[in-house]
Amino acid sequence: MLSKDQMNAIKQSAPLLKAEGTKLVTVFYQNMIRQHPELLNQFNKTNLMNGSQPEALAATLYQAALHIDRLEELLPAVKQIAHKHVSVMVKKEQYPIVGYHLIEAMKEVFGLREEDATLLAWKAAYDIIANIFITIEAEMMDENVKQTGGWADVKPFVIKKKKQESPSLISFYLVPEDESELPMYKAGQYITVQADMPGEAYMCSRQYSLSDEHHPSYYRITVKRDGHVSTFLHDEMEEGDVLQVSMPQGMFCLQGDTKEPVYFISAGSGVTPMIGLVKTAAQNSQTFTMIHADRLEDVNAFENEFERVLASASYGRIILCNEQFAQSGKGELVEKAASRIDRPFLQSVIGEGKGQFYLCGSPVFTQEIIHILKELGIPSRNIHFEAFGGQSTKEMEVV
Repeated sequence: MLSKDQMNAIKQSAPLLKAEGTKLVTVFYQNMIRQHPELLNQFNKTNLMNGSQPEALAATLYQAALHIDRLEELLPAVKQIAHKHVSVMVKKEQYPIVGYHLIEAMKEVFGLREEDATLLAWKAAYDIIANIFITIEAEMMDENVKQTGGWADVKPFVIKKKKQESPSLISFYLVPEDESELPMYKAGQYITVQADMPGEAYMCSRQYSLSDEHHPSYYRITVKRDGHVSTFLHDEMEEGDVLQVSMPQGMFCLQGDTKEPVYFISAGSGVTPMIGLVKTAAQNSQTFTMIHADRLEDVNAFENEFERVLASASYGRIILCNEQFAQSGKGELVEKAASRIDRPFLQSVIGEGKGQFYLCGSPVFTQEIIHILKELGIPSRNIHFEAFGGQSTKEMEVV
């Protein structure tokens, strides 16, 4: 347990972490990967290179500093990160490696000495936080293996079907190579896909949301042509090829058994988890509204699938948005809006805004929608989000 002086020292480092946190974790990742390149098996290289992974870790450290005397308030965020760690197969023995390089980066970037009270406090805090993660993740991994059809780490899946949904979206139907039945998962969860790519010394990992409701024989992911692994899947992987796949993880799922209205708001590839969530809401007879925006060539990718959902769910509404639509209107059941998802549009759709809100898209999109919803009086506890490519500090404050 941390002493009061240690907590104060960590709290006093929060402004420095807010100002220099991204620089700190950039140095941390560079040094750690240089000495332990095998860890590249577990990282999304695109997020490392574009800075979103360092930004996400910097935000986590900043929040830890702010809440070091009440870490229980961060438990939802800790569980969310733990899901990602289990998905990419983080091991107990890797935590000391991370701790060593984090402390060394603090010495290098912040100019701290070995005997500085702040550094000693962070050493103690890291050990406590690491043990929390290790305990939670061990329980989650054990639960995965105990499930019918469950497994540890990854196992081989065959691409059974490759379907072009739009010019930049392809769906991959993945079946276990051993033809075993798949364990249950919740709509909104994701899997880690590992590809053995030519010219790469290590496996390349990427997380993809499952883009359909549960099916006992296959997983479906829908991949946008964007990033190192995704481009490889588009261009090189064909039906019959094999990928390594993890158990589904993630907390971006419908909350409880409530029958209150739900709103799904997404942009771009953020549509992928929403498909399963919409189908689940329809099966639960929940009143739901889905709003999705994308480029003109991609926005209609799942229109036929959405039509089938609405055909059996009179209490549902799905609106596809693009400013280049010739006009707003309604097809068979799916609506089209010649608009972007801005405040006036959202206000016209959600009215009093009673219910739960689920957001998915880029960090910029997610942050913008969170800001609008809060302006419209939606309480933070009713806002749930999955931000692809990392989370900013402000977004984490909403959780």
